[in-house]
Amino acid sequence: MDTSQLLLLLALAGALLAIGLRFARTLPAIAGIAVAAYVAFGHLTARFGPEQLWFRAPTFYVALALLVVGTGWWLRRPLPKTLRFGALAGCLAIIGAALALILLDGRGAPPSMLLPTGNRAAPDFAFEDTSGQTRRLSDLRGDVVLINFWATWCVPCRREMPMLAKMQREYEPKKFRVLFISLEDADVLSAFRAKHQFDGIQGRLDAAPPFYDAGKYYPLSYLVNRDGRVVARWSGRPGEGWLSDTIERQL
Repeated sequence: MDTSQLLLLLALAGALLAIGLRFARTLPAIAGIAVAAYVAFGHLTARFGPEQLWFRAPTFYVALALLVVGTGWWLRRPLPKTLRFGALAGCLAIIGAALALILLDGRGAPPSMLLPTGNRAAPDFAFEDTSGQTRRLSDLRGDVVLINFWATWCVPCRREMPMLAKMQREYEPKKFRVLFISLEDADVLSAFRAKHQFDGIQGRLDAAPPFYDAGKYYPLSYLVNRDGRVVARWSGRPGEGWLSDTIERQL
């Protein structure tokens, strides 16, 4: 879902909430709160794509503001305190349980992907390139590096790789590198590479530092700036426009 669609949803949520508050109508107000909650929840769980994560998306903060207004309205309703606070506590418990389930069931985005990187240093690791030479991530210091953890059996990975290879071709003159890393056996990778060619550095390793969550989710990508610090990370295939903009900000 793109920003324009999210803005339309928030406009609807704001209109419903305004009608409820202005004319003392409960159902429109609750409907507006529900729409705003849907938008905020989608941003928090990466359901709208990596470019719409909560800390990148202004629409998340608009949705949050609407929820604050809606919560204030609900707490001022002429209802027994047990009902007002009990209903609010129940809603928060349900949302918390749903969020925990999404984060822990292993099928959604890794929890670390849902938080800002903090511009932390990218942990170094050694990998073996296609010639059998051992190299290190730190050897690429001074370049902007997109690290992509992938697997031959991962369909989203194979769909994403041509776009990443295109980024490699387009930005290589500006010292940009795509580093494709797999944890699979060398013979499996050799058979795959014999049929598929992608611009970029191809490597394999047995295990990556825990920071990368490698082997737990695919595909995973990390953008490392020229100083060796992680400036962005995401799980799944991002929009090409967002990816280009994100890369260009570091070149």
